[in-house]
Parts: sequence; structure tokens; C-alpha cells
Amino acid sequence: MPSPLFPSPLLPARRKLLIALAGLMTLAVLPVAAQTAANAAPKPTIGIIGAGQVGSAWGSLWAKAGYHVIFSSRHPEQLGDLVKQAGPQASAASVSDAIARSQIVMLAVPYKAEPGIAKQYGEQLKGKILIDADNAYLFRDGAIAGKAKAAGVARYSQAEFPGTRFVRAFNTVDAVTVAGGGGRGSVSVDYSFVDEQAGQVVAELIRAAGCLPVRGHDL
Repeated sequence: MPSPLFPSPLLPARRKLLIALAGLMTLAVLPVAAQTAANAAPKPTIGIIGAGQVGSAWGSLWAKAGYHVIFSSRHPEQLGDLVKQAGPQASAASVSDAIARSQIVMLAVPYKAEPGIAKQYGEQLKGKILIDADNAYLFRDGAIAGKAKAAGVARYSQAEFPGTRFVRAFNTVDAVTVAGGGGRGSVSVDYSFVDEQAGQVVAELIRAAGCLPVRGHDL
């Protein structure tokens, strides 16, 4: 047995070993802790301009996936049933309030409404990720649909909303196919973008709705 006057030479070595083992355990835990922190990070808020079939379907899926979704229209007081159906993560507001409180905004309106939205809310939308899910139809939208188709709908819309982090997505899927249950891993959604980070965010929204993101043409 070692004497207090003559301590064992093994003690420093044991101490070094324990310190090294503690360091290895810390390194092993760090990735798990980092992943936990990432999972705990709050999801961005999504504002939906338009409460028709398209906005209702995708917005409800995102609300049920844990995103705070703000449905908006000219008459937000009429959106109570939609909010109730979408669940506790959903709310309703005016278009201006929805934009102000959201990091991501989705356009889900008839295409002919886009110029008016750009004129009224264009400044407020600058810097936001703007998802354009609108399609241009001549029979419904008139002359602007012809102009947009001639220039390319995505490029035409992007030019209408300068300063936004524009992403063209969700316009190739019939909202009826995903309403309620999502894509169930079998529905592909095309998305096109300029801002790489905005594209990644929208790809994650596609996955959150149970769909498969497919990179479209460059804008």
C-alpha cells in the first residue's frame, strides 16, 4: 500500500487517463447536443396570401407539421373555419400583418391579382422568401396571362417582385391531391430559385408536406 510520504507513481498516469476519457466522452456527446439544439430551433412563420384551395391545402399541411401559418385575405374575419381545421399552429390576419409577421410568404391567388399585390405590398415583401404558386390562365386572367406566358411565367413574376428571395414552387401539383394527407412520399414538387438558401428552405417545406422536392429550371 503506498505511503502518504511516497505516493504511487501510477496516480498521475491514472489521472491523465481519466482526463482523456472525459474528453472523449465530451466529444461523443457534442454532435448529439448540436443535433438536439438544431431540432429545437423554432420553425419560420409562413404567411399565405390567398385562402383558396391552394393556400388552404399547403398552409394546413405546414401548420400540422409544426410551422406557424398565418392565412390572409381581404376578409381575414371569414377564415375562422380554415384556421380551426388547420389546428393550433394556424391563425388569420390581414395581408399586411401576415407579411410583417412572416419570414416566408406564399402567393396563392389568381394570377391577375399579382400586379396589385406587387404594387401594394412590394416594398414590404422585400427581403422575404416569396413562394409563387400561381398559374396564369388566359380564360381567367386575361391579357396579363399572355404577357407572362410569352416572357416565362416564373421570370415575369420574379420581375414583378424585385428584392424578394423569389422561389417558383407548388404550381405543378393539384392541391386536391395533397389536401388532408400530404404527398405521402410519392408526389413530386418542382421548385426553381435564384437564392440558394431560399431554395433549401422551400425544399424543406416540400418535405414537410410529405412530398419530394425536384429542382426545376434556373430562373
